[in-house]
Amino acid sequence: MTTGRITSVVRPAREQWTRWRSTAACLGVCLLSSVGLLWLGDRSQQTPLGQALDQAGMDVVVGDRAATRQLVAVLGNVSLGSVALAVVLLTGTAAIRRRYVAAAAAAALVLGANVTTQVLKAWSERPDFGNLTVASYPSGHATVVVSLVLAALLVVPGQARTTVSLVGSAAITVTATAMLVASWHRPADIVGAVLVSMAWGTAVLVVWSVLRGGMSGVDPGRPHRIFATTGVVLAVAGLLAVGVRPGGGWSGFLDAGVVLAGIALVTALAVTTFAQLSAPMGVGEDQPRLRSWRAPRPGPP
Repeated sequence: MTTGRITSVVRPAREQWTRWRSTAACLGVCLLSSVGLLWLGDRSQQTPLGQALDQAGMDVVVGDRAATRQLVAVLGNVSLGSVALAVVLLTGTAAIRRRYVAAAAAAALVLGANVTTQVLKAWSERPDFGNLTVASYPSGHATVVVSLVLAALLVVPGQARTTVSLVGSAAITVTATAMLVASWHRPADIVGAVLVSMAWGTAVLVVWSVLRGGMSGVDPGRPHRIFATTGVVLAVAGLLAVGVRPGGGWSGFLDAGVVLAGIALVTALAVTTFAQLSAPMGVGEDQPRLRSWRAPRPGPP
């Protein structure tokens, strides 16, 4: 009798936890991203050491004249018009699939992340420690690209999500490196853009989950890790091929490699994490690609 009562209490609790575990993970990532955004902004902008390290990270990655010209042209394509067109295409894709909530979520993600970035830059002050006082944290260009990649993961069909991980990771890496080479932004500005986009992306998922009563399942992480890593590796290889080099020649190769590897790691980790967490909205919980949080029970012998 006692065992039956315990089972009747434990089983519903376990089912509820299974239903809300993905939501808890999204909330955790949202909070970590938000705290990380504020902490990094304080350390990299408000302290002499942080400013010096950030400046050195930008200065060590340079390109020859032709490469710099090409990369600045890439940045020139990130305009208000191109962003609006991308949002229309993303929401249109979701509408065609009759996933209207995903369309609204994608638009909210892009709008929220980019408005937050501009507000942070407008309200922040950068003390004069010898590294310019123009507020640049987080990067607006990087926020545009990262938020669009995350939004794409919310609306594209399930079979295309790994392709988004590949192409999106490469696009973020190229944009980030272009800003370093052009001396438009420092590494912390780029990482801040990733954090603000992740905070908004996971916040949208939390709200969606609460309104619908939870969500279960995640996308398998291995395919996204492979594709995202491949994307950043191909992007870095392409950048080296077009003339992106360390500022000090071979003597600065290790330093430049650390900066690029750090950006590549943050990019791949963010894209992979969001691809997994956003699967319930992106492909639907009724799709077989979703992996349940609950371990399968062994069958009869």
